[in-house]
Amino acid sequence: MRVPHPARPASATALALGAAASLLAGCAGPRSDEGPGSSGGEAEASCAAALELHGRTYLGHGDLRRDPEVTGRRLDVLLPGCANSGGQDDPVPERTAEAEELAEVPAEVAVLLHDGLYVREGADLPRAARAWFTAPSCEHGGEVDLAGTWLGVTGPREPRSDGDIRPPYRIDVEVTAGPAAYAGASVTIRVTGDTDPVLTADDVRDTLWEGGQVRARVGCDGEKFVASSVRSAG
Repeated sequence: MRVPHPARPASATALALGAAASLLAGCAGPRSDEGPGSSGGEAEASCAAALELHGRTYLGHGDLRRDPEVTGRRLDVLLPGCANSGGQDDPVPERTAEAEELAEVPAEVAVLLHDGLYVREGADLPRAARAWFTAPSCEHGGEVDLAGTWLGVTGPREPRSDGDIRPPYRIDVEVTAGPAAYAGASVTIRVTGDTDPVLTADDVRDTLWEGGQVRARVGCDGEKFVASSVRSAG
């Protein structure tokens, strides 16, 4: 498993490259699968990650690496306004949205909004929720095919001016298709000099910046995911 939400950065995910994780400006695209009630936009991204439900305040919590199960029930929540509107002249007004009820945690403790987890002030998540914040390790034999939403890329080399990325680098992917153990999780896939084909500058512009999909054939190097091939899926 966005504002970038503290739960899972995506709608403003940066393309990070360089030894000091220097940012390649502009490499951020909105997710095409923003959650119910999402209004999106840069102004919303500048507000604090908070909401109100039944008069109680909930704050954005952690960095989700797996998608929690939800019941399908929607909850009307209030998103407070804020004066800091990402450089815009007008403040962001107070607005409403629909959060999702979690299957394993009561709404009095936490809810899901735009794929971000929000926890009521003063409440503690149950122990079972810890698994949501841990990405799965690579544990399959041989190679398998994974597909998912491309969230970002990091590597040790400076990017070229056209956005070209050269192995080795690591891509962060939210898995939408593949073995059940990885479905709905965010994983890091290593692209090496042996990976063929690899992603291109066009893929960076047309896929990462637009929140598109990638497909990779991956094997395990210990607990790490390593791609023998990776392609843009549009």
